[in-house]
Amino acid sequence: MNAYHVCGGLFAVWAVSLTVVGITREDFPGSQGTMRIVATISVLLAVATIGSAIYVGATEKKENGGEKTSHSFVLPI
Repeated sequence: MNAYHVCGGLFAVWAVSLTVVGITREDFPGSQGTMRIVATISVLLAVATIGSAIYVGATEKKENGGEKTSHSFVLPI
């Protein structure tokens, strides 16, 4: 298990919880402050999930002998 799985799981649980609360409470999110808190948590979880996916993808080891390879984002000319 890596950081992507943890962040992605937390993001999924947050999204489902937010959906349930939003459906069951007509006045959700009751105030501007609550709206900002919910939006901030959502953005932070999204950034953490995407960032950890990029990091894990860039640093994972290949399965062919366990050698680490580096990938370049520059196309050959």
